[in-house]
Amino acid sequence: RMALKVVDEAIQLFGGVGVSQDTPLSRMWMHLRTLRLADGPDAVHRRQVARTELRQYADKKP
Repeated sequence: RMALKVVDEAIQLFGGVGVSQDTPLSRMWMHLRTLRLADGPDAVHRRQVARTELRQYADKKP
């Protein structure tokens, strides 16, 4: 998510040139956007991280 935000900001800074097929920014954006969609929604990742963290604390109970 952060990588997509950084590339999006770079595209904004470069203006129209940023979305041109001649620059690596457009390819980066397409790759990151596709990866984000294929990897699943952010909520799923947050839930998995939360479960992992909670499991660690549950195992340490006295």
